Amino acid sequence: MKRSIRAASLGIVTAAMLLTTAACSSSEPASTTTSTEASGNVVDVAVSAGSFTVLTQLLTATGLDETLAGTGPFTVFAPTDAAFEERAAALGVPLDDLVNGLIAEPELLTDMLLYHVVPGNIPAADVVTLNGQDVETLSGETWTVIVNGETVSIEDGFGRIVNVIDVDVPASNGVIHILDGVLEGALPDFDTEDQSLEPTTSDAIPYSNDFDGAEDKNIVENLISAGSFTVLVKLLNAAGLEETLSGPGPFTVFAPTDAAFEVVAADLGISLDDLVNALTAEPALLTDILLYHVVSGKIPATDVVGLNGTKVETLSGESWTVIVDGETVSIEDGYGEIANVIDVDVKASNGVIHVVDRVIQGAVPGE
Repeated sequence: MKRSIRAASLGIVTAAMLLTTAACSSSEPASTTTSTEASGNVVDVAVSAGSFTVLTQLLTATGLDETLAGTGPFTVFAPTDAAFEERAAALGVPLDDLVNGLIAEPELLTDMLLYHVVPGNIPAADVVTLNGQDVETLSGETWTVIVNGETVSIEDGFGRIVNVIDVDVPASNGVIHILDGVLEGALPDFDTEDQSLEPTTSDAIPYSNDFDGAEDKNIVENLISAGSFTVLVKLLNAAGLEETLSGPGPFTVFAPTDAAFEVVAADLGISLDDLVNALTAEPALLTDILLYHVVSGKIPATDVVGLNGTKVETLSGESWTVIVDGETVSIEDGYGEIANVIDVDVKASNGVIHVVDRVIQGAVPGE
C-alpha cells in the first residue's frame, strides 16, 4: 500500500507507513570501496558521511544516538537519505512531513530503527556466511540474509527485499553496512506464509462467494447484508457516501472485504480500530480513497474482462488498469500494485458489486 491509506494521519499512520511500503530491490552488488580507518563511533561516522541525515535525525529524536555512541559493538544496516526520499515520494508526502510523522510515534520509531541494528561487530565476510539464516536485531525481531552471487540482500519480516549497496564502513564501536531501502519488521506472530483473506483482529464475517446480492436492495444495503464489509460500510458512513451509493446510480463498486482492511492494519502495525479512526479523521482523503473503488455505470464481469489493459476512470477522477490473466481478473492501481477480483456480479438495485482482496490505491496528483 502506498499513499492514500498511509497519508490519512501523520500522527498514527504516517509514522507506520515507512515500515510497510515496498522495499527497494536494486541489483547493484555490494561495494567495499570505503575507508578502512574508523573516524568515530557509528553515529559520528553516519553524521560525517553526510548521506544519512534523515537516519541521524531519527536516531536523535528517539535518543538512540546516545545508545549507538556507546561501547557496543554494533552492526548498523543504514538506509541512505535516498531511501527515505523514495519513501516520501512514493507516499506523496514531503520528506519533512514523513520525518515529523515518524517522530510523532517514538515507540514505533524506536522499534523501526533498532530493526536495523545487530549486536556485535559483523564484517561483510561474516554476513555472507549467514546466507539463509535469521538474524536477531536489537528490536527483538529478525530478518534473513540472502546471498545471490555478488548481491547481498536482507529479506525483512514482511518478505520484502532490501539490498546491501556498500559494506564495512568502520567505526570505533562497530561497523556500518549501507542499504538501498528501509527494513520493515513484522508484527508479533506475523507469518508471511500464513496469511489468508479472513479477518484476524475483528469479529467480521469472512466473505463467502455464495453471496449473490439482492436486486431489491441498493449497493449499501447489500454490503450490509453480506456482513463481511463492515469496515467499508463504516467508512462510507463516515464520508457521507452511503447516501450517494444508495442513490439511483448506476454504480459499479469494487468492494474491499474486511480482510482487505485487516491486511492494511496489520501491515501498518496498528489495530483495525486505529486504522479506521485515522481514516475517518481525514474526510477529504477518505472520500478520495472510497471513490477510487467506484466506477460510473453498471459494468458486469463480462464487460470488465473486455477492458483488459484499459485504464478505467473512477469517481475519484483517478484511474486504474484492468488486467486479465487467464481466469484471474485484477486491478493495477496508481502505484502498480495489484488487487484481485475474488467475486463478481453481486446484484444490487442501483448497480453491481465486484469484490476485491485489497484496498485499491490512487496515485498522487501530478505523479
